[in-house]
Amino acid sequence: MIVIRSEEGQPTAGALVYRAAEYAFATEPRPMTCGASFTINEIELMLADEEQLRVSFIEGYCPFSGWRMSTLRPPSARPGILRGEVVGRITPGSAIAIHPADERWPVLADLRTGWVRLGKGDPAHDREGVAFAPGAIGVIEGDRLHALWLHAEQLPTL
Repeated sequence: MIVIRSEEGQPTAGALVYRAAEYAFATEPRPMTCGASFTINEIELMLADEEQLRVSFIEGYCPFSGWRMSTLRPPSARPGILRGEVVGRITPGSAIAIHPADERWPVLADLRTGWVRLGKGDPAHDREGVAFAPGAIGVIEGDRLHALWLHAEQLPTL
């Protein structure tokens, strides 16, 4: 089980981009420090190191052909950091799924506002989030990441 907690702190600097030719999100410039990651579908929440388990930036495959168009209004968000907790040690370079493999999170997109949301449930019910990485807001419920909101500098035109 992965527990995700939010803390006060400054998120990593940079910008979130969507590379349509690669069907993927990426952070630019890519921070040099990254080890293992937590994953949602194929999106990776990259960890700055395996000891502190601080999520530093976002990258990963998220094909726009699978997005469901929606009207999205992101939750209010405060700057902060996300830190994970796992049982045992994380192997450098590993990717640990936040959800079981058979429970993929739906991907909603609003091309007008530029927001993409990965998460179950009604987006209108997402409470305050934590802006923890460039273009990324995490919504925490209890000790679990409930939704991931992404705002890239530009999304593909569909």
